[in-house]
Amino acid sequence: MVLASLAELGQRESKPVWLAIGMFDGVHLGHRAVLNLAMEKAGKEKDMVAALTFPEHPAKSLRPGKEPPLIMDPPSKSEALLGCGVDYVVMKPFDDSLSEVSSEDFLGYLKEKIPSLHGICVGENFHFGKDRKGNADFLKEKGTLVGLTISVAEGVLEDDLPISSSRIRESLAKGEIELVNRMFGFPYRVIGEVVSGNKLGRTIGFPTLNVKWVPEARPAYGVYLVEASFEHMEGSLHGVANYGLRPTVEKNETADPLFEVHLLGEGEYSVYQSGNLISLNLLSFIRPEKKFDSLEALKSQIAQDKVEAEELSTRL
Repeated sequence: MVLASLAELGQRESKPVWLAIGMFDGVHLGHRAVLNLAMEKAGKEKDMVAALTFPEHPAKSLRPGKEPPLIMDPPSKSEALLGCGVDYVVMKPFDDSLSEVSSEDFLGYLKEKIPSLHGICVGENFHFGKDRKGNADFLKEKGTLVGLTISVAEGVLEDDLPISSSRIRESLAKGEIELVNRMFGFPYRVIGEVVSGNKLGRTIGFPTLNVKWVPEARPAYGVYLVEASFEHMEGSLHGVANYGLRPTVEKNETADPLFEVHLLGEGEYSVYQSGNLISLNLLSFIRPEKKFDSLEALKSQIAQDKVEAEELSTRL
C-alpha cells in the first residue's frame, strides 16, 4: 500500500513498525540490503515494514537546480519497493517542514508521527536532519534514548566498488548496461506505448516499433540488445534497438529521444501496431548512436547490428 504521509501510516497501523528510510532511487542491490534487513528484523515478530522515501530528490528542495536526475519515477519506485516485500511505501514529499527538523529531533519527529514505530533501518552512508548533520552512528546513539532499535545495513559492492544510485547514473550514461544490470540485480527496464513512426524501417527491410522514452536519467544513446515483451502476449522476443535522436533521418533538432526496436526472428507483426504496451529489458550495449552519410550506409550498419545482436542473444 502506498501512503502520502507518515501520519497516515501512524493512524492506519497499530502493530509495531520497522521503517526503512532512503531515497531508494533505482531500488538497487544496496537499497535491497536495507529493505531486507528491515524485513528480517520485523519477520521475527511478524511486525510491519514500511519504506519511507520521496517522490523527488531532497536536493531539489535543498539545492534547487543541482539535484541529480531520477533513475526511477515515483510510481515505478513504489511498485519496485512493494515488490521487495514491504507492507507500506510512504511516498512523502520532502518539504520545508521536514528539512527544518534537526538531527536531534529527527527520531522524536518519526515517533510522534508513527506511535507504534519500533525500529529503523538505514544504509551506512545515511545522513539526516537539518543540514544533514546526523549520520548512522548518531542515529544508533540517539535511538536508545527514545526506545527505538536502530539497524544499519552494510554497503554492497560490485567490481570492488560500492553500489550507489550516482554510480548507476554514471554507468547508464556511459552505456555500461551490463554493469548497471548487475548493480540493480535485474535488467534496466523501459515500459512505454508503441507510437506511430515514419515507416522508414520497413522501406529499408528493417521494420521497427517506436517507443518514446524520456526519463530524467537517460541511457546512453546507441544500439542495444533488448528483450521485448507485450501486454496480452506470452513470452518475450529479443530485438535490436536504437535509442536516441535518429540524426541520419530526423531533421527536427528538438525531437524527443526514441527507441526504435527491430524484433529478431520472424516475430509477430501485429505487435508493431500503435497503442500496444511494450516492456523492454536492456541487456547489452552494441555501439553508440551515429549519423550516417546515406540511407544505404545506415541500412548496412543495421544489418551488422542485427547480426551482433543475434550472436549476443545466443549467449544469454
